Amino acid sequence: MSAAKSIESCARFDYALSAYADGELDPDHALDLESHLVQCPPCFEQVKLLRSLRGSLRRAKPAACPDVLRARVAAAMAHEHARGAAREAAQAAQAADARPRLVHKGYAAALAVAAGVVFMVGVTRQRTVAPADMAKVDTKLDVDVARGESVEVLLDDLVMQHAQPLPPETTDPADLPRFDPFVGVPVRRPEFQSMHANFMGARVHTMRNRRAALLQYVVKGNHRVTVYLFNSRAVPVQKAQPILKARVVRERPVYVGKINGYSVVAAEHSGVGYALASDLGDDLSTQLVLAAMQ
Repeated sequence: MSAAKSIESCARFDYALSAYADGELDPDHALDLESHLVQCPPCFEQVKLLRSLRGSLRRAKPAACPDVLRARVAAAMAHEHARGAAREAAQAAQAADARPRLVHKGYAAALAVAAGVVFMVGVTRQRTVAPADMAKVDTKLDVDVARGESVEVLLDDLVMQHAQPLPPETTDPADLPRFDPFVGVPVRRPEFQSMHANFMGARVHTMRNRRAALLQYVVKGNHRVTVYLFNSRAVPVQKAQPILKARVVRERPVYVGKINGYSVVAAEHSGVGYALASDLGDDLSTQLVLAAMQ
């Protein structure tokens, strides 16, 4: 099977692998997926990995909630509370504007028509403009939260794929441009000149509703390096804070930190996001990311 056909076939079943590993996929779809697994070692290995991870999680002791997650939940709850208070204030203002007021009967006949028109215009504006403005604010906040969660998912997935790598779909760098329509950005092999890096292969990897190009290298003899290339407009690298710390290296903003003991570095250039995981030090990992963007 060619690399392009393999990618298209695997992409059709990516959504079902997790449900199949959990035993929640309906029989008809399970039969189709099993027929694919027989012919696709990478997807078969991914199902084995998912089942192994779930078994490990069932045996693991419950872990304490991370401080980052606590802060994010608290911020979301505060946002919902503020949004509810804003709605109540808007409703109270509408009720106050709609409440009839007493006027001197000498002016009643002369102002009846004008007052009615002004009242209707005021109520209409309150009902249309204010909720629309509130909806815009809510939508922006919801989008920001979703993008922050997308970066967190991407970084966690990067580390998991680095710790337990799957076989590549191709080892030929000439196949990488075929990944472009799946990832949404140009996918080219970083050269890592002067770093003594050997390209081991690549695959298109799906994370929830996003895709990234996963590239595998061996650097300095025996150090594995995993690189994600992704659409940074859909998953902004800046949202990596506070998981990663911001730095400025060679006049470029980069985000550096440790996740599960691995060095993780993320950066962005011309709409392409770069995220790298390795067992190398933070400084060398940062040099690799900067070299990848050249």
